[in-house]
Amino acid sequence: MTSPNSTKRVLLNSILYIGSGLLLRCFSFFLLPLYTAYLTKEDYGIQSLAGSFASTAIYIVSFSLFSAVMRFYVELQDNPEKLKRFYGTISTSVFISSVVFGILFTVLRDTVSKVFFAGIPYFPIIFVVIVSLIFNCQQRIYDSILRSQQKAKKSSALSVSFFLITSIFTIIFVCIFELGALGVILSSCISHFCYALYFTVQLLKNRQIHYCLDFDLLKKALKYSIPIMPHNLSTNIAMMVSKILIGDVVSLSSLGLYSVANKFGHLADTIQVYVSKAYSPWFYQVMHDNDKDAKKRIRATVQLLTSCIGLFFLVLALFSHDCIVLFINQRYVDAWKFVPFIVFVYAIKTMYYFYVAILFYFKKASQYLFTATLSSSILNVFFTFFMVPVWGVLGSLLADALSMVIRVGIVVIISKRFADVGLRLKDFVFNFSTITLFMVIGLSFSYLKFSHSFNIYNFLFKLMVVFLYIYFVILLKHKERVNLLRNLIASILKRNV
Repeated sequence: MTSPNSTKRVLLNSILYIGSGLLLRCFSFFLLPLYTAYLTKEDYGIQSLAGSFASTAIYIVSFSLFSAVMRFYVELQDNPEKLKRFYGTISTSVFISSVVFGILFTVLRDTVSKVFFAGIPYFPIIFVVIVSLIFNCQQRIYDSILRSQQKAKKSSALSVSFFLITSIFTIIFVCIFELGALGVILSSCISHFCYALYFTVQLLKNRQIHYCLDFDLLKKALKYSIPIMPHNLSTNIAMMVSKILIGDVVSLSSLGLYSVANKFGHLADTIQVYVSKAYSPWFYQVMHDNDKDAKKRIRATVQLLTSCIGLFFLVLALFSHDCIVLFINQRYVDAWKFVPFIVFVYAIKTMYYFYVAILFYFKKASQYLFTATLSSSILNVFFTFFMVPVWGVLGSLLADALSMVIRVGIVVIISKRFADVGLRLKDFVFNFSTITLFMVIGLSFSYLKFSHSFNIYNFLFKLMVVFLYIYFVILLKHKERVNLLRNLIASILKRNV
């Protein structure tokens, strides 16, 4: 059995989360031609609005309590009865809150429709979105429980199964019954309901939950989670403002190119999110155990993780050009030019994920988290308003980069007030500079000579750059970790993660 605080454990879980996440992304790309054949542009607009609303509202409705699930598990894992009450309290309170918000949204349906859904009638589309939100909250809680217990294999399997079930329902409702945007939203609602039902049955069957309202536990959880709400909300709001400005000030065609590029570029952040899912509970456990080698192990693990993340970034930045040129309609071929800039922004963000784990661990520190996210997001909106009219999409990306530097800087400064866990700025600066250098070298011919075409020699050149990165940055820098990496695949099969 792999120790819960071992480096191998966090690496195995990272691979599982990344693998399942990338698999889901690939499925999404393969299904895109099918959906576009049956959905009108208006349907896509409604679906997009629904998704943006849900991704923002879930943090308000749940008060970000699923974040508390992961943090409090470390303290309550040795007290099973209290942990059951904690899970039950979080699930019950979030369910009550989501129902109350659902009723409130329904009462204020005209305002909700006008402000968030461009005047789309509340029934049935918006109503289904609200119902889906209730069950979505429960799904997030269960996933947080699995991640806190470092059960990456089960979490990944359920994520894949959820996606497949949603896709099947979507094909039925959209392609067979031709329900348009309502079909997409309805399929998501049914899938969330099935997941929430499974979650309830599993926890009751395994006697892992006691549904109740323990106000003492709820108070402690809210004290931790409410300060995190601005952190979770700010990024979504800033992204929405950027898209609105690009569409209004520049053109809808530019917004289309940006959206296609963002589909590829966002994979960079997806990779970091899944690594963070594996790293955070491992980090909490190491901090909780407080052994003498904790700092050394944390630094070595983070160095290896950032180098591996850099490999994914490099592959994504270099070969998105070939993917878009070969497989996307020629009208969108220029979208690839924005992908490396999006990856560049997320490369800056790498440091943020590891330092922010410190703020999540120390309960008193969590209340300062909104300082970084809210202030940087406000500045992002401010920069976007001035830069987009001048530089278009690149102006939006420049605004993202500047605000991300500010966000990372604030998080690093605040985290250092609470603990030195072994992280070093020079490690992150070296990693970022190396990724940027290899990206510039690898993309030189793509930008200068083959921007609108695929060339086999250019492809092989980029492949050589990737292998050089693997050799110089991963193999030479982490010699002591090579054997561990060689055994990862075998460990996934043999170990009970």
